[in-house]
Amino acid sequence: MIAFLKWEIIELDYSKIVILPASGVGYEVLINELIFAKIWDKKEIELFIYHHRTENSQLLFWFVDKEEKQIFEELIKVNWVGWKVALNILSIWLTRLVDAISTADNKTIESIKWIWKKWASKIILELKDSEIIKKYSDISWNDKSELKTKKFNISQKHQDVINTLVAMWYKKEDIEKTLANLPESIDSINDIIPFVIKNI
Repeated sequence: MIAFLKWEIIELDYSKIVILPASGVGYEVLINELIFAKIWDKKEIELFIYHHRTENSQLLFWFVDKEEKQIFEELIKVNWVGWKVALNILSIWLTRLVDAISTADNKTIESIKWIWKKWASKIILELKDSEIIKKYSDISWNDKSELKTKKFNISQKHQDVINTLVAMWYKKEDIEKTLANLPESIDSINDIIPFVIKNI
C-alpha cells in the first residue's frame, strides 16, 4: 500500500496532480483546491498518501500533512460521506474544520458545498469524540489575523476571481480582504486564485 511519495510534479490542476518518480511511471493523485493553493508554485513535493482500493478501482489521495490524512480517514467512515465529499470538507482548512466539529458548529459544516443539515449533524456527532479531533482541537486558527484590510479598486480581473471563489463557497468579504493584500508581482488569474485560497 502506498503511504508516502516524494517526486517531481509534471502536471497540476485544482483537482489532481501527476507526479513522476525516477522509475518513469507517473502517478495521478487526487487533491482539492486548498492543497492546490499550497503547492501551485512547487516543482517537487512530499506527499502523505491515502491509498483507496476497491474491487474495481484504485485511487490515490494526497494530503499536505498527516493530520489532514487522518481526518480524511475519519470522514469517509461516516455514512454517506464519500471521498469527493470528504475532500470538499477539508477544503475549509483543517483548523477551521476541527474547531467546527469540536464546538458543534453546525452552520460552518452546513456552509460546505454538498453538505446538508442532517449530514452536518451526523459528521459532528460521529467525529466530535474521535481521538484525532480531540488531539487537534487546540490548534489555533490565526490565518485571518495577519491580513490587513485596506481599500482597493476592484478590476474586472479581481471581479472574476471573486465570482469564481464565491462559487466555490468562499465568503466575498474574506476574498476582498485578501485581494487587498495581493502583491503587485501576482498578476495572472491562474496565480491570483491560489494566492487568495492560501491566504484567506
